[in-house]
Amino acid sequence: MPRAGALSVLGGALTLALTGCAPGLPSAPALVHGVARAMAKLPAYRLTGTVQAGQTTTSFRVLVRRDGDFSGSLDVAVPHSPVFRSDVIAVGANVYVRSPTELQELGITTLPGNLNPSTTWVLQPPSVARSYRHSLAPFVSSGLAATLAGTLKGTLSVRRSRLDGNLAVVVEEAGGRSSLRLFVQPAHDHLLELAITGDQPVFLHYSGFGVSQPVKPPPSSLVYVPPTPAASG
Repeated sequence: MPRAGALSVLGGALTLALTGCAPGLPSAPALVHGVARAMAKLPAYRLTGTVQAGQTTTSFRVLVRRDGDFSGSLDVAVPHSPVFRSDVIAVGANVYVRSPTELQELGITTLPGNLNPSTTWVLQPPSVARSYRHSLAPFVSSGLAATLAGTLKGTLSVRRSRLDGNLAVVVEEAGGRSSLRLFVQPAHDHLLELAITGDQPVFLHYSGFGVSQPVKPPPSSLVYVPPTPAASG
């Protein structure tokens, strides 16, 4: 969904919600709409936390840029299976993954060109690359606005609080099948923490707003490009 469209949907969803706020604080719709706008404008920030979908829990520790590029690590945990720990770099349409654990589980102990599986980045096929991006998309840039719009179904309230010793404003929602809580930095409307309960729990922490660190692809000497499977005929 384009950024303007996502923000429009968010504004409409919030207008329908019943709200309550402490004196001197903005209304919940105004505050959450401001958060979506502020986060969409940031050049970059850091994201850590977990997202659960069914039996799968994904842990993020990534630097995210406004253009959608990101770098960091993702852990995917499924009951009764090893945790897949992966370093990930996403630049443009390309996604590179360094995951010795996954290669080991696949029985891959050597790579062509004498590449070391423990230090080699594997260029992912387009479908797998899209899945990595989709796992992050609902919680960053314009996707964050759409997530908030889809989650806010109950009554919203606003109150003052603290997070890590710093002043914060809390927006809370309850009353539907899930509930949502946002911790917001009041001076800039930056999202500090996002928690969603329900069928797919989410707990994410945002920091490092405006970092200028670029995301670069790994050195070509450390990249393995798997052969393209032959088309079945």
